[in-house]
Amino acid sequence: MNNWENLKLILFGGKGGVGKSVTASSAAIHLARKNADRRILIISTDPAHSLGDSLNCPIGENVTKVPGIDNLWGQELNAPKLIEEFKEKHGEIIKLLTGRGTYLDAADIEEFFTLSLPGMDEVMAIVEVSKLLKKDEFNLIILDTAPTGHTLRMLALPKCMEKWIRVLDLMQAKHRFIAKRFTGKYVKDQADLFLETMAIDIKRVNILLKNPETTEFVPITIPEPLSISETERLVNTLNEYKIPIKNIIVNRVSEEHNCVFCLSRKHDQEKFLKEIDEKFGQYNLKIIPLLPHQVRGINDLTEFGKMLIENHHPKFECSLIPSELDTSSFQDGKMMDLLEREFEFLLFGGKGGVGKTSISAATALMMARLHPNKKILVFSTDPAHSLSDSFSQPITDKITPVFYKETCSLLTGTNLFAIEIDAMNLFNKLKLEYQKSVEEMFTKFVKGGVNLKFDKEVMSELISLSPPGLDEIMALKEIMDLHDKGEFDYFILDTAPTGHLLRFLNTPNVVRDWLNTLFGILIKFKGMVRLDSVVDKMLELSRSLRKIREILSNPEKTSFVAVTIPEAMAFLEMERLLAELSKLKIPCSHIVSNMSVPLTNCLFCNTKRHEQRTFIKETREKFVGFSLKELPLFPHEIKGIKHLSLLSEILYEKIDHLQSMSVMQS
Repeated sequence: MNNWENLKLILFGGKGGVGKSVTASSAAIHLARKNADRRILIISTDPAHSLGDSLNCPIGENVTKVPGIDNLWGQELNAPKLIEEFKEKHGEIIKLLTGRGTYLDAADIEEFFTLSLPGMDEVMAIVEVSKLLKKDEFNLIILDTAPTGHTLRMLALPKCMEKWIRVLDLMQAKHRFIAKRFTGKYVKDQADLFLETMAIDIKRVNILLKNPETTEFVPITIPEPLSISETERLVNTLNEYKIPIKNIIVNRVSEEHNCVFCLSRKHDQEKFLKEIDEKFGQYNLKIIPLLPHQVRGINDLTEFGKMLIENHHPKFECSLIPSELDTSSFQDGKMMDLLEREFEFLLFGGKGGVGKTSISAATALMMARLHPNKKILVFSTDPAHSLSDSFSQPITDKITPVFYKETCSLLTGTNLFAIEIDAMNLFNKLKLEYQKSVEEMFTKFVKGGVNLKFDKEVMSELISLSPPGLDEIMALKEIMDLHDKGEFDYFILDTAPTGHLLRFLNTPNVVRDWLNTLFGILIKFKGMVRLDSVVDKMLELSRSLRKIREILSNPEKTSFVAVTIPEAMAFLEMERLLAELSKLKIPCSHIVSNMSVPLTNCLFCNTKRHEQRTFIKETREKFVGFSLKELPLFPHEIKGIKHLSLLSEILYEKIDHLQSMSVMQS
């Protein structure tokens, strides 16, 4: 991995919870110390930032010096602030362009662009990287990216940005045409300069992303099936975009320890390590062992960086310190009331990699068994779906029956169903219908002798400039439609990781404003052409938004369950999540702390367990009003009905902790 020293841009990415922030931070520290003459910047593009948590020092929304390392800086992007700065800097030019470019009122188009123009997290990351590259203040930029699904959106954005610039250029084209027609020539002005500069900046990012001499994307995976399948999707997309990959990091690989539990985990991983080698053997696979301590702070990251880049054996030693924390038993919080109260909507959310999908699927199984005469639907809003992997059954964007017991079959039926909604496909259908209506509308204008060529192109493209998150809202609207029809009694939602979950929960307000502005534009054509179909769909979506917010904030119908693991970074992210849920008035009174290491005779396991008990104790003290349920770390993957059933019985107190340990280790 020494070739990293000559690069200008390194991106670390993968499934949530595989160690992106730790790996990116440790690489940044190691490269900065080894290359004192190079100025290095590490940026977090994940809206739920973990960079400062990983470095264990404050990292701001502006470029911040990392203490103790003279040539290393960090930044956690603040997307909402960046969009305000973008609008403040370029707002007048956008007003000028929209005023010139269409028959519609400039105020309408300006507001529409304000709501849908680049400004959400993934887009602003690209704009910010472009700006930093242009300034050339740093020799190397390292990106600690969001989980896979949203990182892939970010990498696709140069093309989306080009489309946004194209729409503005269509507006300016009308001005150029008119000016040339009346004066015989056209002289470029500040609007042309703005468009050209934006196009050049985005092109610079696009070229850099594809240049193997300057750029590398480093996927990170762990030897678990969900992570491997997500890494495969990531690698395939990176190859499609022609973004160079040379190394893949395989993190948290169990080593030999004199312990039945450790040996069981190591044996379970062997088949997945073989699968990793078969799927990604053409790349340099860097194996990183499972460590007894969490890696946090400059000293730990320094040791991790040596292991990552120079193959040094880690100096993380086991040191068992007996205390009441190590020997404390699981004090189970009561989860059963979630099912006894029969909430219509249960949402599970938290940091990537904490087990949200497994816990959502296990809850759906238990609910189906407790209520055999009720219909349950479990669904995912995460762009990187995992329900199929979790159930070990193919699940598509169509409602799919889940056969969870021997008596379940196509003939006998089942009361449990699942769906992985293709949100982008829903949006594309709306877009096609909209563009068909626009085509019909302008055909009528042309027949009437009015030539509005530029307006037609602008209007046709407007729907493409929807605010990020509209597709996810449309997916939730589909679920609300099923709810209104009474087709299902209970709905269980496996959410995206924290940062994008919060954006999703906040999106209804943005989408509502965007729809109102689009209605204002469409209404100007009332009487000229029938737009009933597309307008009706958008009115229906608008009405659904209020209902979505009402249901999500109704404590009689909805409950949110925060899922975490007993580690510092997950604890800090959960703390921020719960504070935001409180602001949004989304009811949450349950915390699930997953993957607690059991008490064994193994020095390695008990060192890890001692560290975890500290965070369990802190969680209990910090969140007194919450029910806290602990779940054990399993020595094998949680996949398929058998393992999900065991998990559900532990989660909902059908078997006690001692029984679960006996079953788990058998």
